[in-house]
Amino acid sequence: MNLAARILIARAEAASRRAARKRRADLERELAGYTSFAARCDLEAALDRYSDGSTHELRSILARQSMAAYETAFPAIGRH
Repeated sequence: MNLAARILIARAEAASRRAARKRRADLERELAGYTSFAARCDLEAALDRYSDGSTHELRSILARQSMAAYETAFPAIGRH
């Protein structure tokens, strides 16, 4: 494979990674809008209707956001 082809492939892969990061950031921002307990429960109930393979990314983001909210909810308690 010549140098021009390698550069083209590297640029395409970089563009693909940028697009995936943007898509995930947009998804994280949209899921962060579900702030109330009832809204989160409704969303999780909707996700329960689908397989884990289909909803893995959504569940992962929700779990991380939930843990982040929990860690900042009680600053006086500490984690250690």
